[in-house]
Amino acid sequence: MNKFFVTTACIFTALTSLVSSIFSTVEIKSADERIAETETVIVASYNTAAPWGSILDGTYTTCRIKPFARQINDVLPDSFGVQEINSKWVESLEKYLTQYSYYGVIRGGDENETKSEMNGIYYLTEKYELVESNTFWLSETPEVESKYEGAGCYRICSYVVLKNKSTEKMYIHMNTHLDNASAEARQIGGKVVAQKANELCEKYGDIPVVITGDFNQYSDGESCQLLLASGFTNANTVNPDAENMLTYNAWTQETEGRPIDFIFVNSAFTVNSYSVITETGSDINVSDHYMITAELKFN
Repeated sequence: MNKFFVTTACIFTALTSLVSSIFSTVEIKSADERIAETETVIVASYNTAAPWGSILDGTYTTCRIKPFARQINDVLPDSFGVQEINSKWVESLEKYLTQYSYYGVIRGGDENETKSEMNGIYYLTEKYELVESNTFWLSETPEVESKYEGAGCYRICSYVVLKNKSTEKMYIHMNTHLDNASAEARQIGGKVVAQKANELCEKYGDIPVVITGDFNQYSDGESCQLLLASGFTNANTVNPDAENMLTYNAWTQETEGRPIDFIFVNSAFTVNSYSVITETGSDINVSDHYMITAELKFN
């Protein structure tokens, strides 16, 4: 087929998707059921690929905001971590995720605000009080904006300490994105995250901790193994099929393959269930990753 006609067809398809997304609606679901639930929490992790995508293949960033919001409303997690989200998405999602508050800090080192990514965390506003929030960098100097030498970009981990407003039960949600370019940077990143998790546990006592993120490695990678050695459990082990459930789909509909996105929990949580959400309810790729979720029980 003539290249001109192929390109024209792609643009037409993309524009159709864009128009459909603009005029589609998002059902904002009530959080009452989750607010009333006190024994379990649902957490999630989602790499949004917010600064990326192309209008030529229907992955243009603004086309994907509403499908993303619909997926979140379907699952309605207590808290969820997002990677590669930017200020445009955060601003746009305010009207579709009205049940949630957001904490996130730009990682730094990017050319502009739109490209500057965050590893933010959303949490149910009516259910939780924010006790503490902070961000640290995955480098030799985690307390200041910095990059590990050899890393592809600045890498961060953000966290929130949440207290249930009715029961006063607390948990910590940490959210990160390890480096894609350097195995050494990933290893250092995992080490810094584990150290900070231990510091927070010392500060708050025997508190449940969940770590979500895009680890850019398989479960046998060094950072994942380091977290296991630090007393964390990979939530996907409760699902016998999880190690064959793809989490990075590369803008395709593929579902089989090894995951690189994970949810880790410490011993104060028991994992009831784990899922990879591959159904988009749309012909638009929400991201080049799938959302992963876990139901956790307080011990």
